[in-house]
Amino acid sequence: MEGVALVLSLLLVVVNLDGFSCVYSGSHCIESEKNALIKFSQGFKNPSRSMLSWMLEENCCSWKGVECDNKTGHVITLDLHKQFLQGEFRNSLLGLPYLRHLDMSHIDFLGERIPEFISSFKDLEYLNLSKTNFRGMIPEHLGNLSRLQFLDLSGDFSLRVDNLEWIHSLFSMKILDLSGVDMKRAENWLHDINLLSSLLELRLSACQLVTLPKFLPTFVNFTSLRILDLSLNYFDATIPTWLLNTSHSLVYLNLTRSQVYGLLPNAFGNMSSLRVLDLSGNSLRGNLPHSFEKMSSLTGYLPPTLPSKLKYLDISDNKMEGPLARSITQLKQLVVLNVSWNSFNDSITEHFLNLTHLRVLDLSSNSFIFNVSATWMPRFQLDSLSLKSCGLGAQFPQWIQTQKELSFIDISRTNISGEVPDWFWNFSAKVYHIDLSGNNFSGEIPEFTERVCLTKLDLSDNNFHGPLPHFSPKMMTLILARNSFNGTIAPVCESLVMNNSLSLLDLSSNFLSGQLSDCWRYGKNLQGLNLGHNDLSGEIPRSIGDLTNLFFLQLQNNSFSKNLLSSLKNITGLKILDVSENSLSGNIPFWLGENLHALEILVLSRNNYDGIIPREICQLTELRVLNLSSNNFRGVIPCDIHNLKILESLDLSSNHLSGSFPPRMGELPSLEFVNFSFNDLTGKIPVGPQFHTFENSSYVGNANLCGFPVSRFCSDHLHEDMVHCSNNNQEVQAIEHEENNNWLDEFSFYISMGIGFYTGFWLFWVTLMLKESWRYAYMRFLENMGNKIYVFAAIRLKNIQAAKGLRNCPN
Repeated sequence: MEGVALVLSLLLVVVNLDGFSCVYSGSHCIESEKNALIKFSQGFKNPSRSMLSWMLEENCCSWKGVECDNKTGHVITLDLHKQFLQGEFRNSLLGLPYLRHLDMSHIDFLGERIPEFISSFKDLEYLNLSKTNFRGMIPEHLGNLSRLQFLDLSGDFSLRVDNLEWIHSLFSMKILDLSGVDMKRAENWLHDINLLSSLLELRLSACQLVTLPKFLPTFVNFTSLRILDLSLNYFDATIPTWLLNTSHSLVYLNLTRSQVYGLLPNAFGNMSSLRVLDLSGNSLRGNLPHSFEKMSSLTGYLPPTLPSKLKYLDISDNKMEGPLARSITQLKQLVVLNVSWNSFNDSITEHFLNLTHLRVLDLSSNSFIFNVSATWMPRFQLDSLSLKSCGLGAQFPQWIQTQKELSFIDISRTNISGEVPDWFWNFSAKVYHIDLSGNNFSGEIPEFTERVCLTKLDLSDNNFHGPLPHFSPKMMTLILARNSFNGTIAPVCESLVMNNSLSLLDLSSNFLSGQLSDCWRYGKNLQGLNLGHNDLSGEIPRSIGDLTNLFFLQLQNNSFSKNLLSSLKNITGLKILDVSENSLSGNIPFWLGENLHALEILVLSRNNYDGIIPREICQLTELRVLNLSSNNFRGVIPCDIHNLKILESLDLSSNHLSGSFPPRMGELPSLEFVNFSFNDLTGKIPVGPQFHTFENSSYVGNANLCGFPVSRFCSDHLHEDMVHCSNNNQEVQAIEHEENNNWLDEFSFYISMGIGFYTGFWLFWVTLMLKESWRYAYMRFLENMGNKIYVFAAIRLKNIQAAKGLRNCPN
């Protein structure tokens, strides 16, 4: 949430330490050091404009990023951060022996190791190598930099360290940032860092740490610590007691998503200096009883009087419960309050929200009930308001109108009904996020073309009606699903101008009608498109294939006709394709399997598809759900279906499939649901661990199936492969040859019979009319001949089906 990030950044500016600054001095640099700088710059493949200007100015002390000592002229600062450089870290830098400040952050050193010669800079006080694409082990020689006060090696998980013993000699260290360094083997990290008595700031976020000792072997040494970030680790521990012993100095504590659990220690109430506390995304539990303020001697609950200086409190996404209000009212200086995604339940009164500095309020996904008067005028001005699933009353809360600075609004699933007041739609121009979903709002909504800051609008699950709105090209997410919007989607097409930002469009479950316009060529940023459950008709537009970044396409339950156009094969990253419950017809396009290899869900059910299921479908090895039910498919189940190793759901029911199951079908290890009912399948049901879990309902309507779970027993003498898959081309050719020979023999027989019939017709007919016994004999002959023709036709049809099934199998 941008509002929270902005406030947190401002707070960090307040609590953070003074940094280092480079100030140009009027000294004249030493020639040898100038040459060293030039040689170092030649190691970069793409020198920046400022570095190219070095050659034009003779005095290197005036070069950008370079600072010299006023008295000696020696280079003491080299700061090249964020110049988008790429190249090698040359040892020519050793020509700057008096260097104190070295900042190479955000330079790409192409996966090199951190050079050990850096430890030669004995005067170095500031070293920043963050986000430099160095790789491998951090050299222990850095421990030789005894004057070092600032060390930042944070990055993108490419560095590692097995122990921190080398930092023992860095007794001047004040700021240490190893965030993103792999430290999972550094079991004694806390003991080593505890020796740094001057440490003011420690950041070990996302270091894969797994140990968080409950007690230190000795007393807490870093009592000057002000900022501690241990977020995004794997501690699986309770909050330790040693942490609370730093309470007299700590102003920033971040343990978010570090797998800490249990009850919050009551001793948090002693941390009088704390300004920022982030414990979100853990498994903390406990409740806050009404007598909470009198329980100061008890442990296991949120402290009765958290420090009044606390400005940022985030305990979201935990397992905490009970009332909250009495404790929060003590925090008069709060700027950010986020307790979302817990199980708190309380009545929110005007007294509870008497927080004049509050800018971010997130109470969502709890059981809070607002009990404020209709004329309440809050003393705060919020930037961000999140009250999802809170009880706000049946009427739209009027007090929101007093918040003139809002940029983020989420009052979804709050049981509000009626029309949204006009003043809300004319809200602050700074609003970029509005979520009113899951309420009972009604009425029409205005156009949003003028609201250029609005990037997300979610009005789903309400009773809005009328035509779709136009929206600004800056809109990124538009969700209007499950309402009563009607008319065409023309307003959407008119808003999809060049360079628009739309990435998610969900208009499903409305009453939209008419043909789907061919207007999608400018939707290249779309990642999700859901138009399902409407009454759209016509052919699926060709320009849908221009949405090459699409992850899911859902057009189910409309009236689309014809077939999928080949332009859709351009959407190679598509993961979900659902066109079920339409009037699509023809064969399944073979390019579905040849081009859309990322597909995880493919649903073509309840259409008019016919023909065979193409073998190419079995190339979709990422498929988890395949539903081809309620069509007119015939032939056999593709023999390669065992290639779909991660398939979880398979529905081929209500088709005209025949033959037996492929021999290797039991090799689908991930299947959780199957449905083959109402086909013409024969033979033995596959055997496998997952097939023993399926019930008889998965196979009903196939009279010739046998084996578990159907009641019919498979006899050993039963023809096991009445119609089965084979990898033998000779067998396929033999069957086809036999079929052709039988047909020629039978055809010649019928020709002869026809000639004989015409030759003796008149003689036979005259005799038949005169002799009664001949008439009876002739009728018996016709009855027997009819039976023979029926048997012949049935056998021939069976042979044709067998031959086609064999052609569908791999060579």
